[in-house]
Formats: sequence, C-alpha cells, structure tokens
Amino acid sequence: MKINPKYYYNILSFKFIVFIFLILFLNNLDVISNTLGQIRGTIMLDYSVTPGVGSGTTPGLGVSVYLEPIPPTPGLPQQTLTNSSASFEFINLAPGKYKLTVSKPQFKTQVIEIDINPGDIKIVNIILTPEKRRDLDSTTVGMNYDPNNDKVYIAVPSDYDTPGGIPPSAGPEDMQDLAAIQYGANPLEYADRKYFTMYGQDGIFMGNAINGLAIMSTQTDGKIKANVNIGSRVHLLAFNKNYSKLYALDFKSNFYVISPNNNNKIINKFSLSTENLPSDIVVGDNFVYVSLMGPEPKITMIDSSRDFPVNSIILSKNPKLSKIAFSSSSILQPQGLALSYDQSKLFATFGDSNVGYLLILNAKTLEVESYIKVGSMPLGVATPDGRRVYVANYNDNTVSLIDAKNNIEVGRFRTGYKPSKIVVHPSLKYVYVSNEGSNYISVIDVLASKILFNIQVKDGPTYMGISPYGDKLYVSCKGSKTVCVVDLVKNMMVAESVPALYATPAGIAVKK
Repeated sequence: MKINPKYYYNILSFKFIVFIFLILFLNNLDVISNTLGQIRGTIMLDYSVTPGVGSGTTPGLGVSVYLEPIPPTPGLPQQTLTNSSASFEFINLAPGKYKLTVSKPQFKTQVIEIDINPGDIKIVNIILTPEKRRDLDSTTVGMNYDPNNDKVYIAVPSDYDTPGGIPPSAGPEDMQDLAAIQYGANPLEYADRKYFTMYGQDGIFMGNAINGLAIMSTQTDGKIKANVNIGSRVHLLAFNKNYSKLYALDFKSNFYVISPNNNNKIINKFSLSTENLPSDIVVGDNFVYVSLMGPEPKITMIDSSRDFPVNSIILSKNPKLSKIAFSSSSILQPQGLALSYDQSKLFATFGDSNVGYLLILNAKTLEVESYIKVGSMPLGVATPDGRRVYVANYNDNTVSLIDAKNNIEVGRFRTGYKPSKIVVHPSLKYVYVSNEGSNYISVIDVLASKILFNIQVKDGPTYMGISPYGDKLYVSCKGSKTVCVVDLVKNMMVAESVPALYATPAGIAVKK
C-alpha cells in the first residue's frame, strides 16, 4: 500500500505550526508573567488602650482581607484570611488600581488603595487598632453596691461545655438577686419568665453567664453584691500592692488591668500569647509574673508601672532545664508561682502527671538558678519567708516543704486528696492548702511544721483568697459552683454563696 507523500508533508507542516505556536505562547506567558503584580503582607492586632502604655501587639490570625479592582482595572474581587503566620498574598494581578479592605470584629476596618505597575510586588503590613469596645467600658452592676465593704472579687468564667440549671445550693431568693444583678431585670419578672416556664430550670444555657467578676461583701458573710461583665472567661485574679489595680487573665491569655477605684473599669488590655493558657499570676512591687502552659511553656514578666511585658523565659528551651524538660512523654508545664519575701526569687512549679520540680528563678532577670525535684503534678506554691517553700503535689496527695536556701526538700506533709492551691496567712504563721478531692482545707503551722487540723468546705475546693487582715478565707468550690467563706478565728465555714449563674468560680482576690 502506497501512502501519498503529501500526507507526510501535511503532518510535518501541522507539527511545525504547533511547535511555532507553543514557542509564541510560552514567550507570551513569560511576557504576561512579567507584567502581572502581587500584593502580600502581614496583619498585626494592637490591643493597646492607653497611649504610651505600650503596643501590646499580637499576630492577626484569621483576619479578613478583601481585594477589589477599581475600574477600569480588569479582574474579579478576591478574598482571603490571614494564615497561621498572620500573612496573606494575592498573585497574578493585572496592572491598575486596587482597593484593599482589612477587617476583623472589634477592630477598626482599614481600607487602602494600591497602584500595581507591571511586575510590582507590593508589601503591605497593617496594624489594626481596637474599636471602642464594650469590654473596655465595663461598669459595676449590682444591688446596693458599696466599694468600701464589697471587696472580694471572684472570677466566674462561664461553663461553655454543658448546659445547666440553677445550682442546687441556691435558694429562690439568691436566684432572684443574681438575676437582677446580672441582667438588671425585675427579679420576680425574671423568675417568672426564665426559670419557671415550661422549659424548667435548665431552659437557659451557659451563654447567659456573666463571664466576668462577681463582687462579694466582706460585711455580710459572703453576700454577692455586684458583678463586672468582662465579656471573656476570666479565671485568674490578683491585686497590686496598693489595691489600685486588679489584674485579670482569661483563657485566651488576654491580660486585663481593671481600676477598682473607677467603678471597676478596664483601663488596659493586651495579649500575652496566641496559643498558651495562663496558669497562675503573682504580683510584686514592680513586676507582675504570669505562668503560661502550652506548646512553648513560659513565664512572662510584666512591668507594673507601664502594664506591659518586658521579659519572658521559654522553659522547654532553657539550657539549664534541658535534662528535665523532656524527661517524660510530654512537655512539662509551669503551674504555680510565688515570690520570696524580699522579691529576689521567683518560685515556679513545673511538671506533669508523672514528675514534678520546683524552679527557683532570679526575679529580676528570670534566669533559672536551680531546680528541686518534688512530687508529681505540682500545682500551688507559696512561701511565708522565702526560705520555706510549700508545694502542693496534686498527684501525690502531699505538700513538699523546701529549704530554698540549701535547695533541698526537707519533708512532705500528707494532706487530703488532690491538694491544689496554697495561700499564706498575713501573719506568716499559717499555710492553707485546698484539697480538691477531699473537700477540706488543711492548715499547716509554719513554725511547728505540722498540720494542725482540717476545715470542711464544699465540693472541689481549689482557688483561695485571704483577707489582708487574716480574719477570713474565701474558697472557690468548683464541684458545688459556690464560694465558701471560712472564719479564720473560729476555723470553720460560716457562709456559702453562688457567685454567678452558669459559671464555676475560679480565682479570688480580696481588697484591703
């Protein structure tokens, strides 16, 4: 069979034409790519409230970035969210004018116009500043609130995980009072419409919790008098030395500075971390210290004159801790904090469910000076004098006594089940230990170095706050969702209050 030569000629001609077309197309693509532009950048969020206090910036994650071509620039609008490094990019942009809109709830939207010339790569770094937020305009709401007598501040983060009803220990009168405090409603109307409907007492969910602070009277055996709606799950509290500032930390590592003398308004707020959880706070004359658990466990130091972080130490990366930081299957975490009496030493508990250490740091530099092995999962820590240091070993059901001068554990007290937090009496004579699993407070005599007795409270005692005068101890009992008032003269519980609806009480701080 003979094939016409013209057939081969036609095939070769076609391939040649395709070859020439591809060359021209690729050259044209190169020309096009050289004329297209890009916009990329990073978004930061500035939590600064008071000018001159400090920036308080943190990476802006999940920020909406919207790019719109301005006619006659060709193209369609594009939208993206900033990634885990707070950055964004738009590529293959035709030359022309564009409008970039950057927005995030509770922050001021920024709109800028950008000119793209052929081949431009425009870098746009933006800092979003807060709008005038409601959580910065918080005010005290209550019934006959008296700042001279109502001095016990209780963190009451809402229980997001499960719905719930009226705490079993609360009577109708308590509920009506709390309803009026939290919602400003007529108590009877609130009770009729909310609690005793066809839905029963569980008809309202945890979203109605105040997510803020409850304020208790020191004159009426624990009567809840007011609240401050922070709008976030605050769980750690501490006053500064002259009680002019209340520091609060929420589960998102936001640090709040509250003015008790100005109707409990928030005067500053900034973020300490984007992925860590605060575990404790201790306040000195010049600095505030916060321990943070997470993938990079650390301790942060805040200048209390400017209310701004000035130093941090990442414990898992500290060379002095390299032998212990990864000695178990998980990264060890910091928990409790305490300052020595002269504020030269910072003590921090550090461990997990299998192992525990007490770290001794230089309070001015955060340099790790030494560490001492204690029981497993050490939580609370306290010191009356800087030499004797008490550590609550949650998993060992003991409290370690440390001689901090000679860096040695000198003994262990057998306490109740699951010892959690520790506070020192203002006289420095007694140490109080909350036993979460035993529902009582153990009282340790510092000089005699022995447990004197136990004080029965309600279910799940954890956080404690002690009166500066040493007459009363206030205990958060998470099992019963109440705060117990202990008379330290009688050494017995004298009152119990429900601090908030749909919330488990946490940190407690008491004004002088």
